[in-house]
Amino acid sequence: MTFMEPFGIEAEDVKAAEKYETLGPGYYAARRVAETVMRGSDTEPFKEIADKCADEIRAKVYDLVETWMLSDLEINIQGHISRMVDDTVQALLTGQPWAMERYPYHAYSRGEEVREAVAKHGGEPLLMKRIADLELENTRLRESLKNAWHR
Repeated sequence: MTFMEPFGIEAEDVKAAEKYETLGPGYYAARRVAETVMRGSDTEPFKEIADKCADEIRAKVYDLVETWMLSDLEINIQGHISRMVDDTVQALLTGQPWAMERYPYHAYSRGEEVREAVAKHGGEPLLMKRIADLELENTRLRESLKNAWHR
């Protein structure tokens, strides 16, 4: 009796499967057919597609990173400038020598402009508010002293 081979399975497939019975002759036949079909094809059939995808992915990642970094940089610069302004105002309010010399005490036009602006915009209302602050503080101190004497 001769071996009757099913379509596509050859004797060598059956022989190879004897060593690995879990694979069976169909596995070896399929491998042989696939190798035959792929023989002579481009060794990197998806390289062009992969390169195009890689370029698109690279561009998207670059845009994302660049946008994030520029946005972060912008926020950091904005925060730094805002802190500088706040620190300068705080230095003026606390009478820091560098700030006073730089702005209201400045010997040249800058100091004159600052003094003029404070007087123009603050003027009498500013002086009256400061007097009211001092009078309120004076009243609180008198009450505190009065309470301390009566203890």
